[in-house]
Amino acid sequence: MKLYCVKQFNDECAKLTKNNSYSNLINDVCSYFKNKTITELHQTHDLLTTHTGVYSLHKYRIKNSKINKGKSSSYRCIAVCLPKLEVVILGFVYAKTGSDGFDNLSKETYKEIAKNIADAKTNNLLIDFICN
Repeated sequence: MKLYCVKQFNDECAKLTKNNSYSNLINDVCSYFKNKTITELHQTHDLLTTHTGVYSLHKYRIKNSKINKGKSSSYRCIAVCLPKLEVVILGFVYAKTGSDGFDNLSKETYKEIAKNIADAKTNNLLIDFICN
C-alpha cells in the first residue's frame, strides 16, 4: 500500500506539531497505517456516498502517543482510500481535544476535503508520505 498526502494535510501537521502535546503526530500517523491492509482501511464507515469499492472518504481515529487517553481524545485523519490502486491519500488531520482541537466536521467540510484531494490527484500535486 502507498501513502500520499495533500498540501493541506502537510500544513496541518506542521501547525499541530509545533505544540508539544502533538509533537509525535507524524509517527502516530505512520504507526496507524503501517500494519494495515488496504482492505482493512476501506472497511471503515464511508463519510460520503461514493462508488463502492472504487473510492471512499474515511475518518480514522489515531491515538496520540503523547497523552495517556484513548483514541476518542486523539487525532482524526480524513483520507481517501483507493482500494484498486492500493493507495491512501491523507487529506486533513485535526486534534479532537486540547487547545488546537475541534468537534466533528460538517458534511460540507468533508466534501471540500474530498474535492481538495481529487484536485491534487488530478493535477499531480500529491506528496509522498514517507514513514520510517
